[in-house]
Amino acid sequence: MTQETIAVPATIARRFVELAEELRPYLKNGAEVETVVVPKQGEWTRDMVERLRRPVSAYPAAVALLDLAAENADQVVKFPGVVERAGIDERQVRSDLGAMTKLTNKLFGRGTWPLRAWQAGGDGVMSYTMPRAIADWWLDR
Repeated sequence: MTQETIAVPATIARRFVELAEELRPYLKNGAEVETVVVPKQGEWTRDMVERLRRPVSAYPAAVALLDLAAENADQVVKFPGVVERAGIDERQVRSDLGAMTKLTNKLFGRGTWPLRAWQAGGDGVMSYTMPRAIADWWLDR
C-alpha cells in the first residue's frame, strides 16, 4: 500500500491544530472531564486553567485578580482591591485585564475569564467572583 501526500493550506492546518487543542480536554482516555460553568464566560476545565497560567503571567494585574479571586473563592472581590494587590496604577490594571481577554480569545477561541465579572449597580465598581473549583485549580490544590 502506498501513502499519498495531500497539500493542505497553512491556514487550514493551523485551524485544525487549534481545534484539536480545544478538544484535548474532552478526550482524556474517555474519562469524564470536570467542567465549571462561569456565568457569561462559559465552561472552564482544569486544563484550560493550566493553559492560561503561563501566558497570563506576563500581565501582573491579571495575575493579581486571579490570585485574589481564588484566595476568596465564591466571595465578591472589588476592583480597588485588585489595584491594591497589583501594586500598579489603575490604568495599567485595566490594560492588563484587557490583555487577558485578548489572550483567552487566542488560547480558547473566545474572550473568557475563569471568573464572573460585573459592574455593581449601587457603587458602579467592577466586581468579580471565582467558583471554588476553579479557585482550587488556580491555586493548584
